[in-house]
Amino acid sequence: MKIVDYLIYIFANVSGFLLSIMNDKIFYLNVKCLAFIFKILDKRRKYDCLNNLEFAYNDTLDSRSKNEILHRSYENFAFVLLNSLRLLFMKKDKYLQKFRVHNIEVIEEALKNGNFIVVTAHYGDWEGTARFIASRFKDIKLSVVGRLTNFQSINNLMEKSRQNFGSVFLDKKGVSKHLLKLLSKPNNVIGLVIDQHISVNEGIWVKFFGKDVTHSPIASILSRKYDIPILFVYMTLSKDYSNYDIYFDFLTNAIRSENSKDDIAKMTQMQASFTEKIIRQK
Repeated sequence: MKIVDYLIYIFANVSGFLLSIMNDKIFYLNVKCLAFIFKILDKRRKYDCLNNLEFAYNDTLDSRSKNEILHRSYENFAFVLLNSLRLLFMKKDKYLQKFRVHNIEVIEEALKNGNFIVVTAHYGDWEGTARFIASRFKDIKLSVVGRLTNFQSINNLMEKSRQNFGSVFLDKKGVSKHLLKLLSKPNNVIGLVIDQHISVNEGIWVKFFGKDVTHSPIASILSRKYDIPILFVYMTLSKDYSNYDIYFDFLTNAIRSENSKDDIAKMTQMQASFTEKIIRQK
C-alpha cells in the first residue's frame, strides 16, 4: 500500500505540474482523452447513468440525448479530477478569473447574520464551489464534510488542494462533534454535498422527479438545531471548461415548529426540489 501511495503521489504531482502549464485548449484535449478512457473501461456506471435518466425522464428523452448526457458526464468527471491536480500548481488568481458570479448578494446577506449552511450536489464542479467561497470570503471559516478515500496519498493531495484556497476538510466519519464545536462559534460555514438514493437508515423519503427516493437530511437537521439558514450553490461549466458560472440561491431559513420530523422533511424536500430544478435546466 505504501508503494502504491508513493507512486500515486509522484504521478499526481508530475501530472499536476504539466497540466498547470497547459493552455485551456490543450487541457481540454486531456479531459476528452481521459473521458474516452473512462468510457471504454467502464463496465457498470454507464448503465447506471442511462437507467437513472430513464427513471427520471421516462420516455421523454430519446436514446441520442441520453448518450450525449452520458458522454458529457464522463467529461465532467475527468475535468474534476484533472482540475484538482493542476490546481496544486496553478496560480490562484488565474483560476479565480475563470469564474462568473451570479447572485453574490445572497451569500453577502447571509454573512451579516452569522453562521449558515451551504449545500450543493454532485453537479458541475462541486469542488470548485468550496474553492470560490473560501477564496472570496476570507472572514469566514468554510468546513466541507466529505468521505476520505482508501489511499492516504490521494487524501493528502486533496487536502493540500483545498487548503490552498482556504477551506477545511472534515471526514464524514465522526464529524458530529466537530460540527457542534464549529457552529457554537461565529463566522463558521458548513459545506455539504447532498446525496440521493442513500441507505434508508441514513436518509429520509422525498419526491425527486416524481419518484419516492431517499435523501440526506443532514443540512436540515443542522439548520433546525442551530437556527441557521441553508443556501444552495452550484456551478455550470462552459463546453471547453475554460470558464465557470457559479450561482448562489437562498433556500430557506430554519423551520422550527413543535414537529421536528415534519420540519426536517420540509427542508429536505426543498433541497431535492432545487436539485431537480437545476438538473432539468440542463
